[in-house]
Amino acid sequence: MLIYRLSLFTAVFFLLTACDFSKNTDENFLENATCTANLPCTFSNDVKVWLSEKTLSPETPFTIFSDLPTNLTIEDAKLKGITMYMGYIPQQFKKHNGLWQSNTMVGICSEQNMLWNLELTVKDNTTSLIQTLNYSFYVTY
Repeated sequence: MLIYRLSLFTAVFFLLTACDFSKNTDENFLENATCTANLPCTFSNDVKVWLSEKTLSPETPFTIFSDLPTNLTIEDAKLKGITMYMGYIPQQFKKHNGLWQSNTMVGICSEQNMLWNLELTVKDNTTSLIQTLNYSFYVTY
């Protein structure tokens, strides 16, 4: 009986905290951003990131594109919810016709206008320098 109650409590706890509000607000996060949300962005290391659509909806596929200088490669990439914590979504970027692409989608939660962040980690193959770039975008329904 104790194991049943503990299992039930754990399941209910995770269900109730699945869409937990994070301590980061959209405004605080965007203050430190180097680019405007949802618009194409070129970072200081000449990495370019943009989306396949100007307006994104939850649970609808879209593509994230990236154009990297020849000496850079993508080491890691993931999407994180900023407006609400929803875990992270690993991204699989593949090179196609000279551009890196990741086909993805995000889930829906109680917020109608949700800010997401692409955390893109790139490696300079000549210097072994690793940089993490942040690209923000809104998903609305």
